[in-house]
Amino acid sequence: MIKFFRHIRKKLLSENKFSKYLIYAIGEIVLVIIGILIALAINENAKEKNNLELRDLYIIQLEDEANRNIERLKELKDFTIEMLKEVDTLSYILYNKGYDNPKLPPKAFKLMDTEYFNPSTVTYENLKFSGDLKLFDDLNLRNSISEAYETINDVKYVEDLDFSGFEDYYFNFLIKNVSFFEMQLTAKNYAKEIHFQNYILARRTSLNLNKEAYERSIKSFNKLKAVFAELKDDN
Repeated sequence: MIKFFRHIRKKLLSENKFSKYLIYAIGEIVLVIIGILIALAINENAKEKNNLELRDLYIIQLEDEANRNIERLKELKDFTIEMLKEVDTLSYILYNKGYDNPKLPPKAFKLMDTEYFNPSTVTYENLKFSGDLKLFDDLNLRNSISEAYETINDVKYVEDLDFSGFEDYYFNFLIKNVSFFEMQLTAKNYAKEIHFQNYILARRTSLNLNKEAYERSIKSFNKLKAVFAELKDDN
């Protein structure tokens, strides 16, 4: 093809047909530009296709993470509800000064149970640090992703508060004042302690905060799944 165009140029120049040569040269430049534009368009389409495929892969992975996070959050919510029942029973016993109630020692021991959220965030972290979050040009979708994962920070914050209270209770009261071998026999003594009674009330507050944070996070991840479902329907 190049030899063909070169032959035409030589022929026009040899025949001193400069005006025709000039028109031909301009036409050749236009053809080259059109060729470049077509190549760029093809390249851009291929890039856009690759980006869409990568975005769809991220969505599959994000949906899987959302499902795993929701499942774990529901488990933690159920655990927290059960712990609140234990705390409410203890509060009732203490309010009625039932220091020799046989339920008191096992309920007090149950207070040492703790569960914490270990979220699945690998895909989201990859999205942030690779810069691939820009692949999600839909603002609603991008905000839904960010909002869901930001609730994890709220969960961690209230869980840390709960654990701080537990540490204080365990190290500054239980270890110093309670015999784990004789909790039943010594219940009448430690149950009257202000530190013990205050922790019961504080634990109720921190557990309620945990429960609310779990519920908000579950709701947010479910909202993200709904956005994914709408996106699939549109496609």
